Amino acid sequence: MGDYPFERILLATEHTEFDVGAERLAFAMAKRCGVPLRAVLPVESNPEYVVQASERLQREDQEAAAKVESLRAKAAAAGVEIEIKVRHGAETYREIVEEATSTHTDLIVIRRRGKPGFLTNKPVGEMVSKVIRDAHCSVLTVPRNAEFWQKGILASVGDTPLAREISQLSAAIAHVCGLPLTIISIAERAEALARTEGLNAAYIAAASALSDQVEGWVREGAPAEQTIVAANETAADLVVIGRQRYHLIPFVRGNASIMQKIIGAINVPTLVVPA
Repeated sequence: MGDYPFERILLATEHTEFDVGAERLAFAMAKRCGVPLRAVLPVESNPEYVVQASERLQREDQEAAAKVESLRAKAAAAGVEIEIKVRHGAETYREIVEEATSTHTDLIVIRRRGKPGFLTNKPVGEMVSKVIRDAHCSVLTVPRNAEFWQKGILASVGDTPLAREISQLSAAIAHVCGLPLTIISIAERAEALARTEGLNAAYIAAASALSDQVEGWVREGAPAEQTIVAANETAADLVVIGRQRYHLIPFVRGNASIMQKIIGAINVPTLVVPA
């Protein structure tokens, strides 16, 4: 494959059972799309106990080294070369974001949620939510059982300044992977349908310049619910959304943002594009 829209991919992993999907997909992307792969393994370290507990720090270093060797072996078995960086810090999400910034990463590949999120039934883990919130680049969230997409792509775009660019990015991925692309625009009220239809037509035109397998859908209703329904109807195994429309807010009384609802309900990779 050539002309893949992402050139610098960063796999963010703690190399646990919750990261296997992200690791598998990152390896597949690097191999199939011919792009180099870096990985960051964040280790939570409290500066206050580093001085007082050198034995604990040494144990953490040994565990991290073992994970690096295991991850390197997994990548080699998948036929992929990988560069791995271990970063220590008080907050793991900050280490991921800072590594992405320092290496000019344009795509972070990360799990959907880890043990805390899994146990509390949160649709997206807190660490992952913070990475999406603060990262300057696109973030691909990956469920544990997810595979590299091979059926179709769904892009859910709204009335935002960068919706056209998100449509074109989705089309570029669809073209390189030889997959159909569906672009859905959702009107939350009936009186907005006419404008939504016009916008969708413009997005389709922009995407069609890059891919010859593009169709447009217009739906009325709640953005999260309509996106989830469309993903199921199209059998898409990659969903693309913009971070501006599906903005991230903290969990409040157990409620999730639109973006978190979409990611949590769809058991396929979800690409969140800064917009």
